[in-house]
Amino acid sequence: MMNSSEWVLKSILNRYPENYRESLQRFLPETTRERLDAMPTSEVETDIEELPLLERIHWSWLLPAFETLTLREQKLFLSALSPLSKENLCRELKIKTIPNEELSQIVKEFAVQTLEENLTGEPVQLLPVYFLPPTPIASMLRLDKKQLVQLIDALSLNDLASELRQIVETKILKKIYSFLSEEEKKSLKKAANTKQPFTAMRLPLEKWDGTEKSFRLLLHKRGLARLGAALSTQHPDFIWYISHQLDIGRGKTLAKLVESEAARGASQPIISQIEDLLKEIA
Repeated sequence: MMNSSEWVLKSILNRYPENYRESLQRFLPETTRERLDAMPTSEVETDIEELPLLERIHWSWLLPAFETLTLREQKLFLSALSPLSKENLCRELKIKTIPNEELSQIVKEFAVQTLEENLTGEPVQLLPVYFLPPTPIASMLRLDKKQLVQLIDALSLNDLASELRQIVETKILKKIYSFLSEEEKKSLKKAANTKQPFTAMRLPLEKWDGTEKSFRLLLHKRGLARLGAALSTQHPDFIWYISHQLDIGRGKTLAKLVESEAARGASQPIISQIEDLLKEIA
C-alpha cells in the first residue's frame, strides 16, 4: 500500500519546476528519494473539486451523531450545515422548523470540526481529494449519490446477463425484459457478449417473487458487490470518500464488500467496466 505522507510529499514536489524539485529532494534520505521516484505521477483527474468534507458526504452519515444530541444542540449544529443536509436531517429528526440561526465564524468552525471528527476520528486524517493517488476511476469523486446508484445498477447488468443464460422459461424472460428500459436492454446485450470476470454470487431468481421492486433489489446487491471488487485495490481514503457519497446503508454495505478477499482478483476488469460507464454518465 502506498505511504500516504510520501504520496502527499511527491504531489507537492511535482508542483515545482524540475530543477527546484531536485534541489529540495537532496535533503531527503536516499531510501525516501527512491520510493518517491518509484511512485506513479498522477495524469488523471487533477481538477476534482475540493468540497468541504460535510458537503461531499451524504447527509445520512451525520444522523447517528445528531441522535445523541439534545434538541438545542441539534439546532445549533444544524445551523452549520448546507440547506440540503439541514432539510433532510430535520425531516429524519422530526424537527418541524428548520433552524436558521446565524452562527459566528468560530462557533461554525467548532460545529463543523466536531462533526468531521465524529465521522473520521480525531484528528481528521483523510487525504484531501486533490492529494489522492492516481486512479483511472478518480472521476467517481464527481458523482452524487443518484449518479453512483446509477453506476451500481449499470454494473449489475453483467450479472443479469450471466443469469439469463440459465433461464429457459419464456414467461420469466418476458417479465424480466418488461422491467428494463431500452438503454438497459442495449447494455444487457453488450454484457451478454462480454466474458465476465466476476460472478461471486448467483442472482437467486428462483426465489424471486416476480415483482419489479424485489428484482431491482437483487440487481442492486450484485452491482454493489462488483463495485466493492473494483474498490478493493484502491487507496483506503478513496474508498472512504466513495462509500460516504452513498447513503449510510449502502455505504456500510459497500465498505464490507471491499474487504472480501474473493473480490480482489476481479478488480482490474471491473475497473475497466467502470471507466466505460463513467464516460456514459459524463
